[in-house]
Amino acid sequence: MATIQRAFEAAMLDFKEKLKGHSFYDQIIQTTSIEQVYQDIEKLQDKQAKSGRLRHLSKIEPFLARLREYSSVVETFVQAKPDILALIWGPIKLLLLWADVLKQSFDALVNALEEIGNALPDFCELSEMFAGNNRLQALLVLYFRDILHFYLISTKFFSMRRLKVMFEILWPRHKDRIQVVVKHMGSHRDLFRKEVRMEEIRRADEMRNRELQHFVQTEDNNIAQEYASHRAHLAPKSYDADLYRFSEAVCNGTGKWLFRDQSFQDWLTGIEKAKPILWLRGIPGAGGPIRKTLLASSVIKHTQSLDGTNTVFTFLTYLDSHISALTILHSLIFQLASTSLSLKTMLCQSDLQRLGNDFKVAATLFQTLIQSAGVVYLVVDGLDEVELLQRSRLIKELVRLSGECDDCHILLTSRAESDISRDLDGKTTDLQVDKNNAGSIQVFVNRTMGEWFKDRGFVPEVQEQLQGWAAPLAFHAKGMFLYVKVILSMIHDINDIGDIKAQLEHLPSSLDDAYGRILQHINSSSDPKRRTLARSILGWVGCAPSPMTLKEMEQALLIDPKFPSKVPTVQATVDVVKICGPIIDVVDGYVQFVHFTVREYIFSKDIQNSINLSETALDLAIRCVVYMCQDHHDPDLTEGDMDDNILWGAYRLHHFSSSFWLDLIHEFSTLSGSETIPDALIDQLRILLETRSSDTYTHSDQRKGSLHPATLGLEDQEPDLVEMLKGCTDFQTSSAKSDFRINNREFVDLEIR
Repeated sequence: MATIQRAFEAAMLDFKEKLKGHSFYDQIIQTTSIEQVYQDIEKLQDKQAKSGRLRHLSKIEPFLARLREYSSVVETFVQAKPDILALIWGPIKLLLLWADVLKQSFDALVNALEEIGNALPDFCELSEMFAGNNRLQALLVLYFRDILHFYLISTKFFSMRRLKVMFEILWPRHKDRIQVVVKHMGSHRDLFRKEVRMEEIRRADEMRNRELQHFVQTEDNNIAQEYASHRAHLAPKSYDADLYRFSEAVCNGTGKWLFRDQSFQDWLTGIEKAKPILWLRGIPGAGGPIRKTLLASSVIKHTQSLDGTNTVFTFLTYLDSHISALTILHSLIFQLASTSLSLKTMLCQSDLQRLGNDFKVAATLFQTLIQSAGVVYLVVDGLDEVELLQRSRLIKELVRLSGECDDCHILLTSRAESDISRDLDGKTTDLQVDKNNAGSIQVFVNRTMGEWFKDRGFVPEVQEQLQGWAAPLAFHAKGMFLYVKVILSMIHDINDIGDIKAQLEHLPSSLDDAYGRILQHINSSSDPKRRTLARSILGWVGCAPSPMTLKEMEQALLIDPKFPSKVPTVQATVDVVKICGPIIDVVDGYVQFVHFTVREYIFSKDIQNSINLSETALDLAIRCVVYMCQDHHDPDLTEGDMDDNILWGAYRLHHFSSSFWLDLIHEFSTLSGSETIPDALIDQLRILLETRSSDTYTHSDQRKGSLHPATLGLEDQEPDLVEMLKGCTDFQTSSAKSDFRINNREFVDLEIR
């Protein structure tokens, strides 16, 4: 008897352990008899009758009758503790209450209970057959485990949040799991013979466990594979690497003011229902990659540490030319779905054909996922760096979501642009970053100067002088972290202490003034080659349709259209930051401006000696075409020749030039407003046609409207040239629609040498 008692208790503890994390075990054990179950059923039917949705519960009577027999036999032959009997009756009440939220879910549960009832044997007959036989007790344990398996599957499903939303999608797979239990209950009848051995009963128990485990594992693997396939197809952007980089850059003490702010605490806990969106606003430079982004990363790391919550986020940047409201939603959808198998299942059963190109479909799916996930923190950083139309569409959708999803906490960071404020429609709690970050700026100044002192090896006396001269810096910054970074970068490599003093005592009056000093320094360089080099780098960063890697830029700088046969062998690295100053940076190998306000300034026609964006686009376009006409791109090269070229780095610029030369030509024509194509470009395009044309090429059916009018103007005098450009445009359009994303650098950016 003691052995059987321990077996029942082990099954009970196993059930309790598998419900860990669920709060309803204590509710289950409060119901200890069938009389209590009948009372609860009567109350439920009264409630259904009053609301006009009475369901027939007579279908579960066989199930209850079998359980009554079972509990009676257990009490007779086993000294069962109350908790064991409670596990027979307790789950029924909760299951019926949970399932009652939806007609379909209630009917599904009733049908499942009916099936289980039909699969259970006549336990009174069974007790007579095995009276005084320890095999009876073993069979009772076997059925106890079966019943608990059914309860485990059912309670985990019907207790889900948002069952109304998730039922139709998730019920089929849970129903299939229940069928495994039903099948095994039915197969136990083969054990109803007096000569049955204990080993057979044990094997039946193990077989049920193995089959359920295999079923669940197979199901989980199928969902995981399907999810991975859809993820590969849509290729949503991941921001995990950005989060790591920004988190590593956070100084101790940065953002303490935010976490102490009552508005932030109200947002975090969801107290503020009327204004559920928190908007961190800043002036230019107060929260670019130096400030608001670091605050956002601190918030993300904090919310990720909170139990029972989900965090999804984006770090938006003007550098991502393919960003749109739809692609942002794709990223958020896949981030959220990755957190649980149930959400992955919902994603895989959605309208995937339209998810990739229909904003409404994506928005509806995202809302469904949020409503099913529980508490969700959604952080969108850099909203103002997205194109006007796309950010307006995204903001309106986020505002709608904040009203539909009570447990969705949205945080946005951006400059205080009028269009953003208009689209947010007063639904936000606003925090002005530049008015709260003086302490954080001082922390940043102290840390940066400490690193500078260590790097340059200043003697203690000089360090004290420098700290004194830099004391007003945080005040002059007026809340702009970027201003401080630019100033400290400007003085970093100055050797003369007097010159450092002059810079710190005559600080720029604004961020634009600081940019102006850097541009003036470039333009006034006594070395014309260095001046041209700096302006080319800045111009290419501004006009490139997709950010250039440093390796691509180094090779492009060596291409000379005046000497087109000159081999662009890179033999030294280019320190773009030293050449251009602290307005440029290299992040993950890509050359970029430290903030998009740099781009706005140095290409402004209102600035003296600013950089002409159309001219730099033309220059880079010609260099790309020259590069593709060089010998290393000869289609008749042998494999050995190509291997040699790879080894010396001939193809550094290949991906960029072959992908974007046509875009650069179009950009030049659009920006310049010219109605003609420059002769230098026409000459180079003729060479491209002569050296790279294919005998097997078929004429394009691309419409003329896809080409710029300046290009179409060449048709009378250069028909073959225009046909080539139409064909290239056709190819790029087709490849962009292909599942094989040849333009996705995450897959093809093989930076050689």
